[in-house]
Amino acid sequence: MNRRQYLAGTGVLVSSGAIGATETGRAHQNDDSSDRTGEETDDGRGPATRTVLHLSSDDAAEQEMALMNAKNLSEDPTVNNREIRFVANMRAIFAYVEGETEHADLVRSLAESGVEFKACENAMATLDVSESELLPVVDTVPSAVGEIAKRQAEGYGYLKVP
Repeated sequence: MNRRQYLAGTGVLVSSGAIGATETGRAHQNDDSSDRTGEETDDGRGPATRTVLHLSSDDAAEQEMALMNAKNLSEDPTVNNREIRFVANMRAIFAYVEGETEHADLVRSLAESGVEFKACENAMATLDVSESELLPVVDTVPSAVGEIAKRQAEGYGYLKVP
């Protein structure tokens, strides 16, 4: 299949709602969940947002790019960030391991600015990483996918970062 055929087919799927993005968006428009603030700010930044960023890559360059995405989001003056939660699973948890990560200073800096960092306990058990090996600013969650699912149910936006 050539590129044009692929793009044409993708357009049909998206425009028909077959992929689900259209229907999902409509379902959320009618959601009056009390967990969503929807409060406009006086400074024009719009409603308060809560975002979960999900990292599963063990590649140092991709980890840095993902952390920079969190930094850019937290510093964007046009976004009313209420919460930013960064969840790592699989081998990405090594981005949080003291002495194993080249990103320790960036993680600490982001945590000081309010970004919450979560490590998947399932991945930690599989990779034989103890909680004491994590940077002190990192908390653990039983499973990354469970954490992400709970936050999405609470109205958090989801971003899969590299």
